[in-house]
Amino acid sequence: MRKINPLKKIINGVVDDNIYKRIGWMYVSFLLIFISVTVLSYFLLPDAFLRGKHPIVSRLEFSPALWISTLQIFGYNLISTSLIIVANLIAHKYRISKEKFVPIGYIAFWGIIILCALYLGTWSFEVVTEAPPLYLRLISTFDVFHRSGFIELSAYLLAAAVSFKFTLWHSDGKKIIKIKKWKDIKLAISEKIIFILVFVLLFCSAFIESYRIIQLTR
Repeated sequence: MRKINPLKKIINGVVDDNIYKRIGWMYVSFLLIFISVTVLSYFLLPDAFLRGKHPIVSRLEFSPALWISTLQIFGYNLISTSLIIVANLIAHKYRISKEKFVPIGYIAFWGIIILCALYLGTWSFEVVTEAPPLYLRLISTFDVFHRSGFIELSAYLLAAAVSFKFTLWHSDGKKIIKIKKWKDIKLAISEKIIFILVFVLLFCSAFIESYRIIQLTR
């Protein structure tokens, strides 16, 4: 009986032609990476390990006015979104699944997931609060009414999945072996709706995060 490589199955899933399959498998990869890194960093690294070390986050100052700080956070999160979308213009072949091209934006997304999980596992957030136990950290991540994390990361995930079609250059790791023209890129109606949803989710997450920061710093 042929053994199925789970990692290869995930890679094949996240580059599937069907947008909904791509999103589904991207969530599988997100949960596996996020939970694993959070748990490992919780047990292996000290609390506040990363606090003050991020060259940008540690220097951000937000307005005490809710809507202004919401726009500030929204603008900051647009940087990560743009990075993912632009990086998806290039795709590489990897040894895990040699017949598939994986967009670089996916790597950027997974990198963001790892960083967020490290912050959660070590409780390194810039707004200092008492560190809760591990299970509460994980549960609170998915509290979309009081925490912005899952909504924000979902926006990045959808941005990566929908901009999968934006790839113009395909590389075998050494050279460009396939080039597409921008005019050849066409999104289905469902993909256009999802693309709009990305920015709606980003704004919602910015509002929730802004409100929470203001409440914690009063």
